[in-house]
Amino acid sequence: MPLSFSAWRPDRRQKWAGKVITVLRDAAKAVDDAHAAGAEQLDPDLLTDLRQRYDKAADWGITTNRHRDWHKGNHPGYTLAQRLKDKAEQVWLFTKNFKIPWTNNASEQALRNPKRHQAVSGYWRTLDTLRDDLRVRSYLTSTRNHGIRAIDAIHHALTGNP
Repeated sequence: MPLSFSAWRPDRRQKWAGKVITVLRDAAKAVDDAHAAGAEQLDPDLLTDLRQRYDKAADWGITTNRHRDWHKGNHPGYTLAQRLKDKAEQVWLFTKNFKIPWTNNASEQALRNPKRHQAVSGYWRTLDTLRDDLRVRSYLTSTRNHGIRAIDAIHHALTGNP
């Protein structure tokens, strides 16, 4: 029996996720524009509109995925939508505090090298070594975000004044 068009078409029930992404990108642009204009906060009406669009999309994700079968419990679409709803205040924090980035790219970048090392060598010699490496990377990422050069941050740390 030949497959119908709908059988191989991407699942339209997951369009809510694209809407969430679009709303968050719109919010990030609004924050950038407001920050560039010298504002310290977003226009409350704009923020309310963005947040309502986000909440509507997340609610749709919950509704459409709540009773979908999945071999390991809840459908991943349901889990994601529920998490986005439950943690919405954390997700939207960047719209209230312009110093907070809207993505977690710095966190992901901090893990890239340790994961690469693990993939190439197969392991870390000890968990203490891994912990120390991640502590140094976290410190350097934080100092860079505060405008401190790496060499200065290392000097401060080694002289007991991190």
